Amino acid sequence: MIKYTWLKILDTLKKHTSRTTVGDLRRELDARGFRMGADEFADDLVKLRELGLVESDILVTTDAVAATSFDDYSSVGITAAGLRKVTSIVKI
Repeated sequence: MIKYTWLKILDTLKKHTSRTTVGDLRRELDARGFRMGADEFADDLVKLRELGLVESDILVTTDAVAATSFDDYSSVGITAAGLRKVTSIVKI
């Protein structure tokens, strides 16, 4: 299931030719009148990453545990699968 908020995130990322920071993505969505709470925004990015639609920074802790980073300075980008998904839905 794809949520409308996910489509807005993917569509915004599609407009970038390279990865962007989470903070810049959030500000761009806010400027377009699409405001989300910080927790909801982070949760949506995690779900999109789990679905393979976006890629993000991975942090490795000292005990060798990998964690996803979604702070304002982390970079995020759309994957090829995400690009295909948003392009096919927008055509409909």
